[in-house]
Amino acid sequence: MIETLTAAAISKLVFDAVIQTSAGKLTEAGLAKAQQLWQKIRGKVKEEGVTETTLVEVENKKSLAFLEEQVVPFLKVAMLKDTEFAHQIQHIAQQINQEIIEGSQDKIQVTATSRDQSKQNIIGKASSERLTFADTYIEKK
Repeated sequence: MIETLTAAAISKLVFDAVIQTSAGKLTEAGLAKAQQLWQKIRGKVKEEGVTETTLVEVENKKSLAFLEEQVVPFLKVAMLKDTEFAHQIQHIAQQINQEIIEGSQDKIQVTATSRDQSKQNIIGKASSERLTFADTYIEKK
């Protein structure tokens, strides 16, 4: 069963992926989908009365509260008025959510401390059954 995403949930997803650019969870293809989703939302809410100035301010302030206050109400109206648009953006948002879920399943993080006590965080994707770091190995379960 496919979950119907609300205007607020879709806006939060776009905010995290595009506006706040915390898209470490997304591949380039996923980020492109998120940017496509934001452009669709931008175009539609402008038809409902949101000004370009407000949209630029949302992007510059990087505030979820501001997005929820200034854009989400108009997005809700747009989704109610145009069900085809609502289905399109829900479908794109679900694809992005699925990519986040699938992408996080094989991610690993290693913190390496060197002799001078500096630390390096390494984030990667586990793609084999056994990973080797120096003399230590990690087996995928």
